[in-house]
Formats: sequence, structure tokens, C-alpha cells
Amino acid sequence: MVRGLFLSTLVLACSGAIAQPKANNKEFSWGVGIAAIAQDQGYIDIGNETVLVPALAIQYGNFSLLGPRANYKIIHTENYEISLTGHLRLDGYEADDADFYAGMEDRDMSFDMGVSAELDTDFGEFGLELIHDLTSTHEGYEVSVSFGTPIRFEKGTVKPYISASYESEDLVDYYYGVSATEARTNRPLYQGDGSVSYEVGVSSDWFFGKHHMLKADVSYTSYASEIKDSPLIDKSGSAQIILGYVYVF
Repeated sequence: MVRGLFLSTLVLACSGAIAQPKANNKEFSWGVGIAAIAQDQGYIDIGNETVLVPALAIQYGNFSLLGPRANYKIIHTENYEISLTGHLRLDGYEADDADFYAGMEDRDMSFDMGVSAELDTDFGEFGLELIHDLTSTHEGYEVSVSFGTPIRFEKGTVKPYISASYESEDLVDYYYGVSATEARTNRPLYQGDGSVSYEVGVSSDWFFGKHHMLKADVSYTSYASEIKDSPLIDKSGSAQIILGYVYVF
């Protein structure tokens, strides 16, 4: 699970590091730093893990690479944008994470790619994303919608948000299912189905001068019954806290 936490921190701790606009939007910019993440994904006998990891961000024109997430803006105006997006899916576990998973196959990360759209209105920011597995890992797809209301201060932004994500049957079954060959007395056969999960959280980015950025995020994802009923899960959702610092060059 540390592998997933490591990459998750990279994308979340970096995402605001180079968000401030430059005078020349073709200017190359990058940042490095460090971040800590505490997360509990709800898998049995794994529980909460806290790790300290490095962070990296790169941006040039319409292209950005933020941790394991790449984004290229196809259309970009003052109020909306449409982008090609690709990122590592950080779900999963390894069989040696706990004795409970003995006899299970590892559930690996995937690289998912698709399109995303963002609309900025007087009421807040709306988002839509459709991505599909390109690595034939889970062979599924996910559709997400989100809404956030950024509150801007002199030195930063606080953004409360909500989101809903539909994960396809193949995706849910891969990460939360138990196959016939993996089934045991304490781990019965389980076939995952398509699921809608809801997330609520607050993200914040704080800038001090041109080079220093602090990030503090907290979020909770509520699982639907298709995930909660899995014999691999013993919680109703996933909680996460992130604290990070990035130096922007």
C-alpha cells in the first residue's frame, strides 16, 4: 500500500504548486518538495498508513505533469477548458500487505486515460471526467462529476468540494472482488458490480512569495454497497489527510 500512497501524494501535493499564472504561459516551470499523507482505504488488516514522500511538478504551456497525472489542454478559455488527461490509478494492494491476503493475486496500479472538462461559473467550478484503463489491468472505466466553491485569500485558496464517481463493473471487481481460486472460509467468493462513490473534502493551497507553496487537504470518500459488501473491506469509506510543501523554481 505504501507504493500507492507515495504516488497519490505526488499528484495531490503538486497539483497547486504551479497553479499561479505566469506572465508568459509558454514559460517552463517546475517545483520539488515533500509531503506527508495519512490514509485508510478500508482494506481489512491494512488500516491507516502515514508516509513522508517527495513531490514533483512540471508545467509548460498547455501541458502539465503533476506527479503521476499528465494533462494537455485542448481548449482553454477564461471560463472553461477541455483536456486530454492520463494518470495512474492508485488503488489496490499487495498479497504481502497482511496475512489476510495470503493466496490473493496482487491488485496493481493502472494507467487510465481520457478526457476532462471544467466550467467556471458564478456559482462555483463544475468538473466532468471520463477515463478508461489503457494497460489492461482492470479493463474498466470511470466517470466522475464534481463541484467546488473556491474561496480566495490574499495568499491562497480554500476549496470545499463534492464529487460523485461511477466505477464500472470490471474496475470494481478487480480491486474488490474475490475469485473462485482466491476464496477461503474467511474470504468468500465475491463478484464486484458497477458502483457510485461520493467524496466530500476541502483542498487548500497557500503561496508565500514566488517560490514557496504549502498544501493542506482533507477528504472522505463514501463507498456504495458494491464496495462495502466486499469481504476485503471493513469500513464504509476512505479518509485521507495531506500536508505538503513545494519549492517552485
